[in-house]
Order: sequence, then C-alpha cells, then structure tokens
Amino acid sequence: MKVPIIASADFECSTKPIDTCQPNPKLSYTMQYQDHISSSFCYYIECVDDTIYSKAPVSYVAKSEDGVAKIFLDSLVKDVEDIYKRFLGNLRR
Repeated sequence: MKVPIIASADFECSTKPIDTCQPNPKLSYTMQYQDHISSSFCYYIECVDDTIYSKAPVSYVAKSEDGVAKIFLDSLVKDVEDIYKRFLGNLRR
C-alpha cells in the first residue's frame, strides 16, 4: 500500500555503565547494566511527489547531554503540524 508521506529517523547513542544491585533470583527481573545517552539524530520526511512537499533532512548533534529526544520530538511535531495544516487543513474547508 502506497502512502503519500513517510518519515525515517535514526538516533546515535553512546552507552555508560550503571551501578545496579543484585536481583532476587526468585523473582522475574531485567538486568540493567548500561544507560543509552542520545548524542544526535537525523530524520527525513519524504513525499511521493517532491512538487507537493519537499524538505531537507533535519539533523542535530548534541553539545552536551541536553535532552536530544525532546529536541527530536519537538522538531518532528512541528513538521507534522505543518504538513497537517498544509494538506488536511485544506480538506475541511
């Protein structure tokens, strides 16, 4: 099934070990041994017809541990809202 617009995204992360306590062997558990620290992302929104919608890929590289996931979501939501206003908003008129 063809869709008119798709989004592809990728994150880059580093890992750092975390301290943990010994799990209780009588209970189900997941052993946590590292934390993933997001360092950058890139996403691309593609339309089946570039004359209808076209935008360069969006990328961001963290300067510190500065909430990369939130920056990603804020940016993507802004683009999706723009697409909605441009296309679906016109259908309701």
